Amino acid sequence: MKRSELSTKYYKNSTHKNLSQYKKHKNFCSRLYKKERRKYYSNLDIKKITDNKQFWNTLKPFISDKCNLSSKITLVEEGKIISEDMELANTFQNFFDNAVSSLSLQCEEKFLSDASNLENPVDAAIEKFKNHPSISLISKHLVNNKDKSLFAFDSVNEDDILKELNNLDSKKNGTFKGIPTKSLKVASEECKGYLTNVWNEEIVAQCCFPDELKLADVTPIFKKNDPISAKNYRPVSVLPTVSKIFERIMQKQIVNFMNCHLSPYLCGYRKGFSTQTALLSLLEKWKKCLDKNGYAGAVLMDLSKAFDTINHELLIAKLHAYGFSRNSLALILSYLRNRFQHVK
Repeated sequence: MKRSELSTKYYKNSTHKNLSQYKKHKNFCSRLYKKERRKYYSNLDIKKITDNKQFWNTLKPFISDKCNLSSKITLVEEGKIISEDMELANTFQNFFDNAVSSLSLQCEEKFLSDASNLENPVDAAIEKFKNHPSISLISKHLVNNKDKSLFAFDSVNEDDILKELNNLDSKKNGTFKGIPTKSLKVASEECKGYLTNVWNEEIVAQCCFPDELKLADVTPIFKKNDPISAKNYRPVSVLPTVSKIFERIMQKQIVNFMNCHLSPYLCGYRKGFSTQTALLSLLEKWKKCLDKNGYAGAVLMDLSKAFDTINHELLIAKLHAYGFSRNSLALILSYLRNRFQHVK
């Protein structure tokens, strides 16, 4: 910055003194750059170059501003520059807290029923959205398939918990002051019994997901455009390692029940499906259409904050329509509610 300042000063006023000051500082910067460059390469670990994965992890911060996680964040809010850690954390916390409410999303009143007299939140959600168009479509789909099975979360044994513990990625970080993933895997034999009891006796039996497992460490990651605006950062949440074990158990049991109800063209977040599956399906349809002298077109959409804007009560009503039991719905609602976070 000083070099640029002296350069501007010299070009505005080309005196011998300004030229001398500019050249002196220019040479200083050049020497400093060479010194730091030698220091960087002399301390460079050769494994980071020869190993393919580490090579790209090392190189990416130099070619993409989205990967340099260690860089200092600076925001500008209402003309004020924010660079202190505490101010940045509070700014991001307020922005992430209000990101959904600022969208002012509302469900059409004509689809809602009065459920004010019901105290149970699950019963209230089911009653409130019983006339929603999506609920009617689900009911019609199940009548056509003649599928009236009921879903409930099952108990697990120690082998199931041990399998999930061994599948944890030791490289993944847990929350601040939480149990490290690596330590949990090392002590898996000792932990499996306790975790099995937590799932069977506390989560499934009481239909309640522990609040201690709902604390998230949120890190703002730059997405695109202007880096001084909070809206151009996305929150990446890290949950306690133990919560991931129970989440995977819930996910597997839900997927086993729901797979028969999902469209074969739904490729997102499904095992054995990918963007490649979707593209192959589209290409085949387009080719068949063109072979018949028809036309092919596509409508592409990206929903802003798609997962954040899901209505939890409507989700509960939909799952009930698919055949989820009251206890399973109470557990899912408990999992979704009373979550809290801090920004790091």
